Amino acid sequence: MITRSLQPALAAVLAATVCLADVPVAQAEPLIPPTPAEIQYLDHLRRVLPGSRDPAAFNSDGELLDKGQYVCYMRDANDLVGYEATLVSAIVSQLAFIYLCPA
Repeated sequence: MITRSLQPALAAVLAATVCLADVPVAQAEPLIPPTPAEIQYLDHLRRVLPGSRDPAAFNSDGELLDKGQYVCYMRDANDLVGYEATLVSAIVSQLAFIYLCPA
């Protein structure tokens, strides 16, 4: 038996479930394994970031890769380098230049 205090919550959960039943499934991009350069970049960041007190240490691998690719794009396409231009920390930028950016 459901108590009266739980009935509104149960009704809300059931209503949300019914609403989600008609939502189409979102298509995701296929997973591509990281390249050797990306693995080296992430490994080096994992060793350096914890001792640096950089907030990027709390970012996921995907976020770190995205920031590194963004730094490369800003350098190559717009000739912008540095924290003021990209808002990406110096550690992430330098390692991205070494491992991710094409020469």
